[in-house]
Amino acid sequence: MDYKRSQAKAFAARAMRGIWGAIPYPFGANGALDEAGLRSDMRHYVDGLGLSGVFCGGLVGEYWALGLDERRRAQTIVAEEAGADCHVLAHTVCPSLTETIALTRHAQDTGASFVVLANPPSNPRSPDHLFDFYARVSAETDLGVALFNTGQSGYSLSPELIARIAEIENIICVKDAQPLEHIEQTRRLAGDTIMVFDPAEERLLENIAKYGDQGFMSSYAPILFQSAGHRPVRDYADLAWSGDMEGARRISATLDPLRRIEAAWIHQPWIAGLLPIAPIKYWSELIGLTGGDPHPPLSPLEAAQKQKLRGELEAVGILGAKAQSAA
Repeated sequence: MDYKRSQAKAFAARAMRGIWGAIPYPFGANGALDEAGLRSDMRHYVDGLGLSGVFCGGLVGEYWALGLDERRRAQTIVAEEAGADCHVLAHTVCPSLTETIALTRHAQDTGASFVVLANPPSNPRSPDHLFDFYARVSAETDLGVALFNTGQSGYSLSPELIARIAEIENIICVKDAQPLEHIEQTRRLAGDTIMVFDPAEERLLENIAKYGDQGFMSSYAPILFQSAGHRPVRDYADLAWSGDMEGARRISATLDPLRRIEAAWIHQPWIAGLLPIAPIKYWSELIGLTGGDPHPPLSPLEAAQKQKLRGELEAVGILGAKAQSAA
């Protein structure tokens, strides 16, 4: 790491820029981590897509299905492949405080730039207990600690509680996967202390224009929507950050067909409380990543579902674009 705990907020403000992606973990037929597949995918994220950072081991990475040793091994591989060219934001929350601290320390030892904690799933949910959880984990690492405020944990942090947690020395940002009103209130209450990120790609351009967001942190969209030779998310964001909003809007509008497919297959199920890992992984496979099946007990897409999703992606030209890019 290149900073001390007291410098975490300032370092994050400099480093958390550009496009960050939430990455899936590939598994073999026996359910074990596909290490070669993960390394290959990481090379695509770093070299092909030029991502500024990756969010690893989160919901998209199926952390809930992995043991502590598997999560450690995946962290190590991601950090090795990211090298100096891509920041690593390692998700480390576990059912117990002790395991969370252990995995957080491992992320620091393997070279992660930051760690991120989803709302602890088995924690007593009073504001004081939650604050104490984040304070205790943050005190055990020199890394900047991000919050992942997701309702998949069974509850959400209020904007008021986020603002309170934000005062901790090395709390750096929140990925606020919440309704727009919640995100806006969080910006008002905590935006002067930490960075507030809206993980909805379709709102990124507006967030750059309205709030001056300096980065996108993070979802699967930069992975599913882009290829090595076709990086529209990065392109429109770069234009917006350079002040060319008209050019940025033109490029952003080309993604609307993909956004509609993503909304139907992934976003809407997620809002309903499901884990749409199967379509994320099959979509990944169609564009040349390792893909594969989700970890049990989740089921892969049925043959008819795969045919339908593939047909929709072919109809908007993304698979052809990927094939041309690979060629």
